[in-house]
Amino acid sequence: MLSWIIRDPADSFIKFLYPVFSLILASFVPIVYKSWIPLRRLEVILISIISAMVLSRLFWHFHFSGSISDQMLMLIAGHYWAVGMTIVGGFVMLGHKKGLVAGGTVIFVSLIVAASGMSGPLVSGEVSLEHAVYIVRVHLFLGLLLGLTSAATTIRDKYRDALIRTDLLEEMAQTDMLTGIANRRCAENFLSQQIYLTERYGRKLSIITADVDHFKDVNDNHGHAIGDKVLIGVANTLKSYARESDMVSRWGGEEFLIIAPEIGVTEAQKMAERFKETIAMSSFSGVKVTVSMGVTEFKKGESMDSILMRADDLLYRAKVTGRNATVSG
Repeated sequence: MLSWIIRDPADSFIKFLYPVFSLILASFVPIVYKSWIPLRRLEVILISIISAMVLSRLFWHFHFSGSISDQMLMLIAGHYWAVGMTIVGGFVMLGHKKGLVAGGTVIFVSLIVAASGMSGPLVSGEVSLEHAVYIVRVHLFLGLLLGLTSAATTIRDKYRDALIRTDLLEEMAQTDMLTGIANRRCAENFLSQQIYLTERYGRKLSIITADVDHFKDVNDNHGHAIGDKVLIGVANTLKSYARESDMVSRWGGEEFLIIAPEIGVTEAQKMAERFKETIAMSSFSGVKVTVSMGVTEFKKGESMDSILMRADDLLYRAKVTGRNATVSG
């Protein structure tokens, strides 16, 4: 737009073609906003239009805009800079492989445009050999830019892929593969951290152990596939009704552990009752189940094993008193 405002009146390219390219690019604003075209496809279209605009401008300078010698400063300082930015933009928008192809194509077309525009004037003496060599050097620098950008994006992509793999491995190491909630290892780490914070800052901390009643009968009567769906349903219910600060984990088999920071046993008891009643009223793949729960609060100075053992003893008491029960202590 700035080029169009301050254009030379004799520059027909900017006068007539720049508005056309600007309107084409502006038409993509609603397309991007409404997501009418997939992003990857849109990026290819945009880089193609920008490349066409930059290379068309180069073609204009070499073939229709007067003496090439008089335009060397504009070509070097302005338009070949735009070619370089287009090459880098191709890597940013298209990724390494497609960016390399796009950048190589842009340089090749640019070289053809320059060669076709300078060959005649070079023979006739209108363009000096020094200028021709300078244009060749510019294209060599563009090739160097292509190589450096390619190397940089290769390193970037490898680093990104390594981070993704690391994140996936970390998530797999801390996630129960069946239910998608935290696994025992993750829960132990979280509980250890919360005990440390509780001891240091004098906060409250409670845990709830939950066990699906008669789960063996579910597997025996309905099969292990249905049993798995029941566990997934129970896990999702616990996750849905827990607070954002709580951790819901699968402790092992049909047993779950809920770690509830900053609440005492009274509030944790109410939470456990809500879990128990919701599960009892639910049906998972046509199977209704109940849960028994043990609820306890961390006591200053005790170990993680101690609080877990107490919660397990309370869960056992809930089982022996008839199941579908919550016992706290």
